[in-house]
Amino acid sequence: MVATDVAARGLDIDALDMVINVELARDSEIHIHRVGRTGRAGADGVSISFAGEDDSYQLPAIEEKLGRKISCETPPTHLLRAVVRQTT
Repeated sequence: MVATDVAARGLDIDALDMVINVELARDSEIHIHRVGRTGRAGADGVSISFAGEDDSYQLPAIEEKLGRKISCETPPTHLLRAVVRQTT
């Protein structure tokens, strides 16, 4: 599932094993509810969130609510160059 704030509450989808956030929610509580759509009832689940350096200020609040550190990875340079070429 690709999630926005609409997915934060009220959705109960059986066997949802992955949530992809195209951006971080502006509120850490909403973000936690978004990623909580996966891995319910003791099942494993994965959440991937795309974020830029300007979103990094949000990570401490999200990590605090999760009770764990978030693994962050930078895309390979060749992919970043392709994005820059397309946006200029």
